[in-house]
Amino acid sequence: MLSFFLRAVQALTCSKTLNIAVKFTNKQYVTCEKRRRAEVNDKLAKTDMGIFVSSLVMLGLSIVLVYSSSFAVAQHKFGGADFFLGRQIVRAIIALVCFMIFINVDYHFWGKHSSKAYIIAIAMLLFVLVMPAHHGARRWISLGFIQFQASELALMVLVLIFAERLYEAGDSLRDSKKFAQFLIKIGILCGLIILEPNFSTACILCIVGMAMIFVAGARFVHIAGLVAAIIPIAAVIAVSAPYRLKRITGYLHSSNHKGDIGYQAYQALIGLGNGGFFGVGLGQGGQKYFYLPEPHTDFVFSILGEEIGFVGILAVLAVFGFMIYRGMKISMNAPDKMGQLMAFGFTLVLALYVIVHVFVNIGVMPTTGIPLPFLSYGGMSLIFTMSSMGLLLNISGQSKEMPVREGKSFTDKRRRAPKFS
Repeated sequence: MLSFFLRAVQALTCSKTLNIAVKFTNKQYVTCEKRRRAEVNDKLAKTDMGIFVSSLVMLGLSIVLVYSSSFAVAQHKFGGADFFLGRQIVRAIIALVCFMIFINVDYHFWGKHSSKAYIIAIAMLLFVLVMPAHHGARRWISLGFIQFQASELALMVLVLIFAERLYEAGDSLRDSKKFAQFLIKIGILCGLIILEPNFSTACILCIVGMAMIFVAGARFVHIAGLVAAIIPIAAVIAVSAPYRLKRITGYLHSSNHKGDIGYQAYQALIGLGNGGFFGVGLGQGGQKYFYLPEPHTDFVFSILGEEIGFVGILAVLAVFGFMIYRGMKISMNAPDKMGQLMAFGFTLVLALYVIVHVFVNIGVMPTTGIPLPFLSYGGMSLIFTMSSMGLLLNISGQSKEMPVREGKSFTDKRRRAPKFS
């Protein structure tokens, strides 16, 4: 009888203990879930939705524009008007996946592994040099379903490794030896890219690298001396290759070279002129019918201007301008110097690509072959651009500039962002 009573008491005690444990576990789960939701909401509140929406809009426009600008060439070369369209859709899906990956992976992860990526980029640039030439250049690596330029990967890697190394360097960057180490990294990549040859991308890479060094706190006298040394060297390299010299000559004397070296630039201007204020309509442009070479890549801005007009291209440029502004804003409010430099570097790359492509199409610069971000046909260019936008969004999600909740509303109180140096 006593044994039965003791067992009953023991069972009751265990039951009460179990109930308490379950209640405690449930309470702990609810607390953790609330904390997780608060963290997600906080991150969403700080994430730059302007760049998020703009990136998706430009991605959608790229599919429409690539088809509109390429169907004549696709029909003539490959027997199907949707040849480039199908490939662009596949690349857009890959780019969208990369976009989401870079949004969700902490940007410090990419900085941590940037040294390995730098070695891979050098290996790819060396590999490209032994590949068969295409149109007189060795730039492309083919993976079957997609081709990409190793130089574009190198540009992305440069931003990552410079953000990480400049962050670690701190005030030691003002030392001449430390400054020289970063110049060597730029020089290796630029030298290999020039050998492809791809002079325009090498120039952009050099500008981005030097700008990142400058905003990281390098001495002005070092930067000024470097610029003074690079300008004459770049000028000599620019005129040393016959094809580059022809492009420069065609640019300087465009009216005398409408039928040969200046043909592309002349036809691009005709396309922009045909568009007028409101354009002839998507798909209705005439320059893509073999008047303008590479209408879906190097001269897509001209096709865009012809089909949606001056008002349309102003709207597109306004979106680019907005994204560049927001990118710089993210850089200013990043949680640390690495985030600041990454955001600055990728935003500067976007700005330079847009400026160079547009200037080539309106005849302000010689023909270079630089694509228009998002909108030009191309796999790595689109993937690189969407990945960089995803990384900007990851940085913005950890931004120090955040709304302070008071009751049910957000006030405009902000925490000041740290300076670059």
